[in-house]
Amino acid sequence: MTSFDWMDDDDAMMAELKAAVAERDAVPERLLRDAKAAFAWRTVDQELERLTLESDSLFDDVALVRAAGDTASRVLNFEGSGIGLEIEINDRVVVGQVFPMRAALITIVGAAGPSIETRTDELGCFVVDRIPNGPLRVRCDTQDSSFITDWLAT
Repeated sequence: MTSFDWMDDDDAMMAELKAAVAERDAVPERLLRDAKAAFAWRTVDQELERLTLESDSLFDDVALVRAAGDTASRVLNFEGSGIGLEIEINDRVVVGQVFPMRAALITIVGAAGPSIETRTDELGCFVVDRIPNGPLRVRCDTQDSSFITDWLAT
């Protein structure tokens, strides 16, 4: 029997084709693992440009004198390379401003829920109400830069 005798038998030819397709579609486990690892690096630039927290009113002395029933706001200031962000979190609302003042897309990223987007006004100010419960991050995309804060407990 020659190596091409299977071409005269439809069943043999289908079996040969199925084997060829299965072999072509099989992705080595090592390649899948490497692809997943590469995908994790897709936001490395933004992660490396994270803003550093300069101040948090949660740790200020003034916050320690409030009554237990107060729903005091939390004010956070972030400074990065050439850009800053000040936000106030109170009653599931985030109010903030980008410095220097500029137009930006602000995204509130919740750990357990969908993201919420808004745009700043001409002074770099924004308001996001009904933020998700739990930890969140604030992402800011301007025409020439992008950054994201660390996770914040709310």
